[in-house]
Amino acid sequence: MREHTEQMQLPRFLWVPFELGRPFGAPDEPEFQRRVLRSALELLERKDGPVVLEDFPDDAPAYTPSEAEEASWACPIAFHPAAEEHPELVTATLEEMKRLAPWHALYVERRGSAAPGASGLARERVAGLLGELANGEEAPEVETAYAIQEWLRLGCDDLRTWYLEAAQGQPGRGSASELRDWFWRDTAAARLIGSAATALLTHPDRILQVLAGRALVPRDYFPVLMPSSDPSLWETEGASR
Repeated sequence: MREHTEQMQLPRFLWVPFELGRPFGAPDEPEFQRRVLRSALELLERKDGPVVLEDFPDDAPAYTPSEAEEASWACPIAFHPAAEEHPELVTATLEEMKRLAPWHALYVERRGSAAPGASGLARERVAGLLGELANGEEAPEVETAYAIQEWLRLGCDDLRTWYLEAAQGQPGRGSASELRDWFWRDTAAARLIGSAATALLTHPDRILQVLAGRALVPRDYFPVLMPSSDPSLWETEGASR
């Protein structure tokens, strides 16, 4: 976020207009990536300052899929019943993960590995803990040395990462925005995270309130996943996008 960088007053920083998570632009574009890297390194030669914040002038080139990727990406499974209609989100999420597991296995077979979990908790355990928080449990007992705000944040990240890997087991290549929309709009797991975040917005622990308002659900999806919460609580400065 450029405004955050301005506030941090970093000595040298190259701001890039690329998709979040792709600081060098597009995949399979080595010459363009070298341009970005050189532009960043050249800031070290600048004598002005003490703060230098430069904007990279060009957008990333459009990605051209290979022949094997030409098929358009689509959600790897059809959810029946729809996630929002399921009577119990933990059960819906566990069932969803079972149906996604073959796609995740295919992803691992193709890529050779999967992202390691950061929370130390199984994804099924994360789903259960989110259900407890959504139901008003203030501090579930968890078999980890992490504080609640840490295992909660990392556990949600682990869950989302696993889902996005499974989605990429499907033939075709989905853009980051397509994958993000699929997860946050179409899965029971996202609705479970949103339900837990809604409950935590009024938790007695201020740290958990801030976590719920800033880090668990991207702000763009608050109206979708947290519709029953007080909209004034969505205005937490720095909420994730």
